[in-house]
Amino acid sequence: MTVAAPHQLILFGPPGTSKSYTAKHVKVKELGAQLVPVAFHPEFTYGEFVARLLPLSVDGKVQYNVHAGPFLRALALAYADAKRNVVLLIDEINRGNCAEIFGDTFQLLDRDDDGGSSYEIVVSELTIFALRQELAALGHDQDQWSESLERLIAARQLKLPHNLYLIGTMNTSDESIYFMDSAFKRRWNFEFLSCGFDNVPAEQRNAPLFEPHNKYTLKQFVDALNTFIVESCSAPKLDDKLIGPWFIKAQKAPLDCNADLVQLNGMAPQVAIYYDGATNSRKFEQALLAFAAKMGGAMQHEIHKLAGYQPNQGPSLLKNIAADPGSHYYKSRKKFDPPSDGTMLIEDFVKKLESYIAEQQVAPRIAKGDVVGKLFLYLWDNVFDRDKSPIYNRLKLPRNEMRTFGQFVAHADDFIALLCNPPPVKVAAKD
Repeated sequence: MTVAAPHQLILFGPPGTSKSYTAKHVKVKELGAQLVPVAFHPEFTYGEFVARLLPLSVDGKVQYNVHAGPFLRALALAYADAKRNVVLLIDEINRGNCAEIFGDTFQLLDRDDDGGSSYEIVVSELTIFALRQELAALGHDQDQWSESLERLIAARQLKLPHNLYLIGTMNTSDESIYFMDSAFKRRWNFEFLSCGFDNVPAEQRNAPLFEPHNKYTLKQFVDALNTFIVESCSAPKLDDKLIGPWFIKAQKAPLDCNADLVQLNGMAPQVAIYYDGATNSRKFEQALLAFAAKMGGAMQHEIHKLAGYQPNQGPSLLKNIAADPGSHYYKSRKKFDPPSDGTMLIEDFVKKLESYIAEQQVAPRIAKGDVVGKLFLYLWDNVFDRDKSPIYNRLKLPRNEMRTFGQFVAHADDFIALLCNPPPVKVAAKD
């Protein structure tokens, strides 16, 4: 299947921008391709990538078997069916020595307009043997080979067919364990993935942080953090220092709110107590609003919406709960039938609130351990590895009180609060 897409593509961007996910679930899907994955690392070699001879002990005797690497596996899949697109996905492509790993196959990356390699390369008998094994394992025996494939194998040559695509992922185009030279990069298209939240699902984008910061969503926190990094980090290349929307992932965890719901259930009927109805109604409001604030973020907004909370239109602030217009107490089942004006009796509201909370018990949230143990460590060891002054300056601490990661963690709550709600900038008065 022919698709208008680059045959060699590298997705790059800040950590947490979903490069691997985009490659696997977007690019591969667009190509309708079969995936062959591999991850480069500093010890990865040409033999592991293409083909090598490996010893195997059988009944006390050592045998040597030819093992095809992911490159030959993808190549065999593409050769076996010209109508099937195949993607060789190379995660962390700049963590390996590309010049050494690709070796002579580097020349195959030059492509003609039809997508096939511009040149063939001559390879070893071992490589051809491994390729034949892979083709046989796919049920593509020699009598099914095309004339072009038969000529290539007879001449001990390899060539990339039009239906074989290579996709790599990396954090940036330049910073890496191994330098990626310009000759190699010239043979690839590059696509930058930004750290924005435009295409991030709402359950990740709007996931609340842990208490006491649950009034902030992940987007608010990450946006504030990236602004701080851009303004404060002295590194010459900032793209690799920024935080992507998937650097930490919202996790589903039970809500700690049973005691709050029990309290609200107990308070609801007390609005029917003679002479104390208005007072108990105000106490119910305070308890509900405190509970909403505890939940924070999008949940606080939804609880306010469910109750019809209107802070400046008292004395009865919860407009979706039926209230006596003169005495301003909320109506209870003990004295009233369900109203017909669209409002609820207070007990019915609590039941509706419980149903909403039950749905949210599995709603994703951001765990403190992920922020402190993963994100803060990244800030400490990578973003501000050479200059910690932006951190202790933001916290208004002397340098000697911010010399260890443990000291940074001890001030985690203060740091998050200052990021998400920075103090106003003082403007100098004009003479």
